[in-house]
Amino acid sequence: MQFGINLPVSGKSASVENIVKVACWAEELGFHSLWASDHIVLPEKVEAFYPYGRDGRWTNPADTNWMDPLLALAWAGQAAPHCQLGTNVLVAPLRNPLLLAKQLATLDVLSGGRVLLGIGTGWMEEEFKLVGVPFADRGSRTNELVRLMRVCWAGEKIDFKGKYWQVADCAIYPLPVMRTIPVYWGGHTEAALRHVARVGDGWLPLSLPLEDLRAGVANIRALREKAGRASSDLSLIIRPGTQYRVSAETLDAHRDLPIAHWIIDDPTRDPTFNALHDEMQRVAELAGLSRRT
Repeated sequence: MQFGINLPVSGKSASVENIVKVACWAEELGFHSLWASDHIVLPEKVEAFYPYGRDGRWTNPADTNWMDPLLALAWAGQAAPHCQLGTNVLVAPLRNPLLLAKQLATLDVLSGGRVLLGIGTGWMEEEFKLVGVPFADRGSRTNELVRLMRVCWAGEKIDFKGKYWQVADCAIYPLPVMRTIPVYWGGHTEAALRHVARVGDGWLPLSLPLEDLRAGVANIRALREKAGRASSDLSLIIRPGTQYRVSAETLDAHRDLPIAHWIIDDPTRDPTFNALHDEMQRVAELAGLSRRT
């Protein structure tokens, strides 16, 4: 089990200095990954149900400072050369798959093959309208986007005929270091679990109780077997948020799950980041992470 930290890419604390500060702490303390969240544009009024809020309400104002996750990760990756770079999660259907494939492959090459792609189909219908992308078919659009990006990364002439994109007689370079980038699907609905099972390399749920996490893993494994994919290949990245913290008990309770990374959040959102540094030190000691000098 490896450990990652969520970078301050949104809100009042989102700044070059703070991103570098947290990335340097992660590097020094022996953390394995850095993560950045995503929104392209925020509307003045959001009526859509927010699946991660206590009352289903989105509370961030339209003028919330929200950095582009891929650019922020490129910057942070320079300060933490041993850490992998992940999105949690990129709202994939808002992007053009050819442009996104190019951006991700470039980041992967620049970082020496460190990119982990966490994606979601999105929940904020208002954001889709502003970008000009249909909201209703975002699930099938995202599935096709992933398939097309994998064709782009294969290093062969692109010949792809899908429902949303038809691309032929071309190629995109550079290629990812390993000729692919692992794709982790966010979300915890039945539709999200089907996406994980059919085209995902792993699952990246947010703020789930442990019992729901276990049930989701069992469900995905069964769906993968139905789809003719090996259930044992499933990889898991968790971000419990406020559900529970890293402790001796929670570490032991997760030993039988295929967890690749456990993402840590700032426990208090203290603008000085003192509480986050304390939490990172606590987790590093508890998990036996090796300091880097």
